[in-house]
Amino acid sequence: MITALTLGVADIEHSYDFYVTGLGFREIYYAQGEILFLQAGHGLMLSLWNITSMPSEYGDIGHGPQAPPLSLGHNTESVAQVEALYARAMAAGATSIGAPTTREWGGTSACVADPDGFRWDFVHNPSFTIDDTGLITGV
Repeated sequence: MITALTLGVADIEHSYDFYVTGLGFREIYYAQGEILFLQAGHGLMLSLWNITSMPSEYGDIGHGPQAPPLSLGHNTESVAQVEALYARAMAAGATSIGAPTTREWGGTSACVADPDGFRWDFVHNPSFTIDDTGLITGV
């Protein structure tokens, strides 16, 4: 089970502004200039770590000229929520990769890049459900 995701970021304060102030994630712990832990979902933590400190635990890592091959997803209950998340991310300094669009599979999605280029998908899939126990169905 995944309980934490860690992203290497260039500027913790800029990331704080984007994720906490802009997108409204709840701060769990913040060591200025070093690391930020955020509540990302039910039992899920998102860590934003100063990329220059990461090699001490993760070895040789770094950003390249292309976007990192990773997408973070936020599945919503409606198209209106996709549109609202997209607008909120854009107001917080995101770069648009794709505005909210109705897709051939029947849902709506949008994609933005955060300040470090990490992609966020905002998706409404009418057949996707999560029950009270956390079971995912209908993907």
